Amino acid sequence: MQQSVSCSRGATINNAMRLGLKTIVYATSIFCPTPTSSFSITSRTFAQDRHQNATFTGESASSLAHLASSPERFAASLNMTIEQVDEAINARKLASTTLNEQLIAIEEDNKQNMTAAEIGRQKHRMICQHRFNHFRNAFVCKKCWTFTPICVCHLFGQRERSDMDSDNKAQLPNGVEKLIVWTHHDEYGRTSNTGSLLPLGLQQTSILMKGLLEHEQIMNELLCRKNVTPVVLWPDKKSKRASTTISDLKRIIADNSSGNQSESSNHGGIVLISIEGTWNTARKMVNKLPPHVLRLDLSDEIRLNFTTPEMNEGIFIDNSVTAAGETSQSPSAPSLLSPLRRQGKGAKQDNVSTLEATIVALLALGLSVDEASFILNCARRKVKRIQEYTGKIYARD
Repeated sequence: MQQSVSCSRGATINNAMRLGLKTIVYATSIFCPTPTSSFSITSRTFAQDRHQNATFTGESASSLAHLASSPERFAASLNMTIEQVDEAINARKLASTTLNEQLIAIEEDNKQNMTAAEIGRQKHRMICQHRFNHFRNAFVCKKCWTFTPICVCHLFGQRERSDMDSDNKAQLPNGVEKLIVWTHHDEYGRTSNTGSLLPLGLQQTSILMKGLLEHEQIMNELLCRKNVTPVVLWPDKKSKRASTTISDLKRIIADNSSGNQSESSNHGGIVLISIEGTWNTARKMVNKLPPHVLRLDLSDEIRLNFTTPEMNEGIFIDNSVTAAGETSQSPSAPSLLSPLRRQGKGAKQDNVSTLEATIVALLALGLSVDEASFILNCARRKVKRIQEYTGKIYARD
């Protein structure tokens, strides 16, 4: 049944506040030009748009301002009723209020029997558990970390493979046993994140949150295994020891496959660790890893992939797409994530997203260009959808 609803700038902002969403005020002038403008909508429209066989070009997304201008429209985009939306909003508000009360209580109740450091660690674990359970927003996909109305999970199902047991995911290169996306709690669930897409496109890939007890146990058990070689994608520039290179990893993999490794080398299958967080938080996370974790320097590989069209068929070159559809190949901002997270004028060449750095490493170790290109294109689609949805790029019908 078709419904007609009216919207205004004030209604859009009020509904956005009710939904617990951030909206761009000036976007309302595009989608709500007059107080009497009206829109028509059906619930089926959004369901079809979310699950259609979308291509990587010419695809539009509904805007947040457009959806937030009407409770009915927003609920339909989620395949929910208005009552269900309100329940989800209230449940998250209650969880946040409860967390704040618990954080205050734990500090007041334990001043005498716990040190400040112990109280801080306890509070940190509570915050991590809250973020894991409730994300940053009530209406974000738990898998791709994209706003639910513009979820991109289905894009990964469009890849056809002959191996029916692969769960439609690419295999990691030979010698790479596992990929871990080690994530800071403040990054977990962030919609502008790309590392969340790696488990959707790659087998044996997991996202673990630092500070979440069960995830830290998994990570510690993995790092303590004697038959693996953990490698973090982070250069060791300040330490006296040399960083590990791709050539070093290839030698380890070759030794493992041939059975020529010595007892003293103690190398096993490679476990790649990608760090997800801001530069400052990521640096701290890396510094807290055990000393036996190798540090991989990808500076040369990143520079070549982002400046040389002939390298891996130039799949990293066309990353930044403007509103007019023109491509930007500026070497100062090569990352596909730069439209959502702009870097300063002095940005370094190797300041790329977690997903891109990981794909660079996997390509060097044997991942096919076709598989890498497919994952990169899915990430580009996510970035473009979020741009359109949040009002940075306005979708035109």
